[in-house]
Amino acid sequence: MPRLGLALLIWVAVCLGLFGFHSRAGATEPDYSPLCRELAKSGLEILNSGIAYGVPYVEIKVPLGSSVTSICRRLPSLRADFTRCRNRIAFFNALNPLYIKTSTGEPFSLEADTLKIPLDLNIVPEVFPAYDASLPSDDKFILVDIGKGFLALYAWGQLHRVFPVSGGRPEKQTPLISFTVKKKYQEHWSNIYDTWMPWALLIKLPYYIHGGVLPGKSDSAGCIRLFPEDAEELYNLVEIGTPGRIIQTPKLELTYPAFFCR
Repeated sequence: MPRLGLALLIWVAVCLGLFGFHSRAGATEPDYSPLCRELAKSGLEILNSGIAYGVPYVEIKVPLGSSVTSICRRLPSLRADFTRCRNRIAFFNALNPLYIKTSTGEPFSLEADTLKIPLDLNIVPEVFPAYDASLPSDDKFILVDIGKGFLALYAWGQLHRVFPVSGGRPEKQTPLISFTVKKKYQEHWSNIYDTWMPWALLIKLPYYIHGGVLPGKSDSAGCIRLFPEDAEELYNLVEIGTPGRIIQTPKLELTYPAFFCR
């Protein structure tokens, strides 16, 4: 068997073991059927299920007129823990919870066609390793992975914070570069794109890390966008001269057709 195929099988086995997906003769499987029944009863279409960054999820089709907020209000089990559910789903999908799915692309609209709903809010997504010996030994290091759609802030190789991001759309791809923070602007106006870029970190002209729109897919003109509150936090955590790198790696995700909602 090729090494890649063997490695994938081993990884699947580890994931299944971690989440207790044993045979019915062994340990009890997690029961996600109540949420699945709520989804079906609400009319939401379940497309897939799977595991992403160690978190089991179901993927649904986003109906027109819906948002993360409205979907959380629609399902009793999500409504019971509304704030935490809304925030975790928004993080998991790099999507502002208030954006609404429209028939035509509009500013501040939900652009993704599907939405992943985490099935266990107690499991923290493991997007980046807790320690990365391959990174430079600096007191701060910014690692942006536009393939995964997340930004990590490391301190002496230890993971400190993780933020969802929106990178460049296909025709305006974010460059894969090493950088240092050149300048910081609490308030910055882009003369190129005539748009407001709060909590902006200049990494290489004309590219910034800044607060902005996260519609659920890569949507910028090459900059790295964060939720404004995340951009403010990052702005206050780093200094001019903080190094970083932009990379692109595949999402750590396994998909099963309706595995958790059979």
